[in-house]
Amino acid sequence: MIILRTMNLQRRIFLFGALFVTFLAIVIGVLFYFTISRAIETQIGAQALSIAKTTANRSDVVEAFHSTNPTKILQPIAEKIRIESNAEYVVIGNKYGVRYAHPVKDRIGQKMVGDDNERALVNGESYISEAKGTLGEAIRGKAPVIDNDGN
Repeated sequence: MIILRTMNLQRRIFLFGALFVTFLAIVIGVLFYFTISRAIETQIGAQALSIAKTTANRSDVVEAFHSTNPTKILQPIAEKIRIESNAEYVVIGNKYGVRYAHPVKDRIGQKMVGDDNERALVNGESYISEAKGTLGEAIRGKAPVIDNDGN
């Protein structure tokens, strides 16, 4: 405060103005950051859900669940979808949460991780979730694979 007393009025007004403008710029920057981050998360979620629904509705995916070795059919489909959609990963599993397709082949046949599968597996819902799985934190699209008989 001693420094402020030795400053003339013009300098004090300039200093307070500069501090106020700096504070406003920081607040606006933080608000902008959170707004943009949320918009990006929403867009990523919508894209993930679209990929999940499109994958679940493919006739070759539905038919693969009735085969004796679904992984043999589903793994190449999931990998092709992953590459074409530029998704980080595409995982396809059965109604018990066991993976039929996964980008890490050693994880095929193991249970899905994340505790966010129930709505798709039990309730038959399509939705977006944020969860931590074996590949880390992710925004995920989930959609049930339902055949013509409603199974």
